Amino acid sequence: MLFAFSLAYATCLVLCLAMSRHFQQLLPNQKLPPRAAILLRNGGWLLLLLTTIYCAKLVGVAVGLVLVLGLFSAAACLLALLLNYSPRMALGLAIAAPLLGLL
Repeated sequence: MLFAFSLAYATCLVLCLAMSRHFQQLLPNQKLPPRAAILLRNGGWLLLLLTTIYCAKLVGVAVGLVLVLGLFSAAACLLALLLNYSPRMALGLAIAAPLLGLL
């Protein structure tokens, strides 16, 4: 379950990084190239699909879809709070959380 949440959080972060305002907030010394924005946006949608498939395989399709909605709501709330208070921690959590979820 922790791995599913970390996938949902990574999805929200990747889709967030696809927007130039949030990209500048997280990486202030870099500018978002248009090609990178397209890659991040497509990668975010791919992660969204993978998270949905993983949750559907985990607990079944009906409950999995409800689980995905709950996980994305919680992940988006956590990301919004981290972007306001500690933007650098938002990046670190996206890297560390899937590794902890696999253990």
